Amino acid sequence: MQDVHPEWTQVDPIGHRAALGMRVAAVVLTLIAVGGGVLSLRLAPEWWAVAATLLVCAFVALVGVSLWVNAVAREKATVALRPTGRRVSLPVVLAEDITDEMETFRLHLKLPIEGGAMVQHACSDNRCVEAAHALPGSEVPAMIDEARRIWGVIHGPIDR
Repeated sequence: MQDVHPEWTQVDPIGHRAALGMRVAAVVLTLIAVGGGVLSLRLAPEWWAVAATLLVCAFVALVGVSLWVNAVAREKATVALRPTGRRVSLPVVLAEDITDEMETFRLHLKLPIEGGAMVQHACSDNRCVEAAHALPGSEVPAMIDEARRIWGVIHGPIDR
């Protein structure tokens, strides 16, 4: 098998609607965390209950903020890739089961460029899991920009 080329950068393309949905969920989670923190200060009778509630609320707020940052980063990467990238189907050469709690596979994909560079994509998305089970001959939809050496597997709509 050919070497995996780490000099290729993988992005996780996302459509505008999906990114907007993630940002809305982030705002909702953060507002719930703030509201829960305020209510715990006013309603909890014991200091340990307030502390525990504030800790949980801080965690929920952290999840909300990280969801927002992830959505923005993924959408920016997609917007940057869209004008210069092209859609392709990447053949799955090898699939390694790396299941922990969810069914997850590390797919070895062959890029459609001279020399047949190989890249890896670890994923639990339905399309990727189905491609892993359908070996040999399976493919996954992707977008690639050979000039900038950027690629990403497409898991859903990425157009506005």
